[in-house]
Amino acid sequence: MQAAARKYSYSIALATSLLCLQPLGALATSPFDVTVGVGSTYNPANDTISGGTVSPTIGFTTVSDLKNDLQQIDTQYNPASAVVIRAGYRGLPLILQSAANSPSVTLSIPLIGYTNTFAAQSSRDGNTTDLFNYLKSSGSDLINQIQKKLAEVSPIDPVAGNPSSMQSRMVSDDYDRNFTQFASNIKSSDNTTQSNSLIGVGLSLGSMSAGGMTTSTSTLPLSYTVRNDLDPRKQWTFYAPLSASNTEGAQSYTGNLGLAYRFPVNDEWALSPAFGYGITGSVDLGSAAAMMAASLTSQYTMKMDGFDLAFGNMVGLYQTTALNAGDYSSNPNINNTVFRNGVLLSFPTNVMGSKMALETSFILTNYTGSALYSNQYEELGVTIGTNKSANASRSYVRAGATLLSGSNGVSGYRLNVGYWF
Repeated sequence: MQAAARKYSYSIALATSLLCLQPLGALATSPFDVTVGVGSTYNPANDTISGGTVSPTIGFTTVSDLKNDLQQIDTQYNPASAVVIRAGYRGLPLILQSAANSPSVTLSIPLIGYTNTFAAQSSRDGNTTDLFNYLKSSGSDLINQIQKKLAEVSPIDPVAGNPSSMQSRMVSDDYDRNFTQFASNIKSSDNTTQSNSLIGVGLSLGSMSAGGMTTSTSTLPLSYTVRNDLDPRKQWTFYAPLSASNTEGAQSYTGNLGLAYRFPVNDEWALSPAFGYGITGSVDLGSAAAMMAASLTSQYTMKMDGFDLAFGNMVGLYQTTALNAGDYSSNPNINNTVFRNGVLLSFPTNVMGSKMALETSFILTNYTGSALYSNQYEELGVTIGTNKSANASRSYVRAGATLLSGSNGVSGYRLNVGYWF
């Protein structure tokens, strides 16, 4: 009997890892969790298992942990028992049930309205095998539905819906590259006409908390900017930021390639269209996706008495696209229009005899379109560094910190330093 239980539970673990699901935000201490009820029933209205013997909820860091350990938790199961297994994966419950004295196995995912019963075989082991084969061979539609739902219900989804996700990083990168990195001194008092290309390197460290879990992210923001010889304010920028994130021990990685062009409308106003393509993947979290981006950023700077006042307004389209790897294909069809607006104050200052600029900023970001776990962020930032005038031939360095809060209880901070030379 225990062998049958192990086989049944192990197949469910494999199915869970294939589907890339997530635990409910309320469980919040591990990316994955499992609860088993023997002689129990499941109530989808409040996501609970009641009656019979219900095991303690066990948390797991990675899909591999789940597969290795799930088979050991059901010691009271026998082939005639009614059994409910709730597998959580980053916020989305996956439910498998068998009625008493029945060989059939039912898979349900209440949050996407999916139910399928497997009953062709004479044993639960056989029907569980059919379930697993179905999940492997079924079209990508079910997996894509699950992935799209994860962006809505998961506080730690690598693709979208939280400040550490690929989508959010692409949004903030586009805005920072085309506004905050150049906002002050677009109308420069620096009279040099010499220009040169710029290589940009830096480091950004961030920590974001949502749903009781914390994600730490390290980003290397690489870029190369070509400035026009006649008007250095006209600039082409090629960028390739690379990020690595850790969510309660689970690793994920993101890369982004893109191109932006910055041109002045007049001495105070500049526009910057940008296009990008990003890929994220996590073996630990069981997720992979690609995303395309197109944005337009407006920067308007007013020279005031003793300080600069700059306004940055961006609208962007961010949409997942098909990601193919061998027999695997995924596109969760996440499509958002993003509005990011901010104001920046720049004050000249002197640090140890060096002329610098101290800047403070407030930025508001709103996501429309596909449902997300968090669709609004507010950021308060401060930076200090040397002159970043578009007309200046010299290099510059900036360092700063940002505090972030968002809808659905999201909070966090970022520390960053950048050097352009």
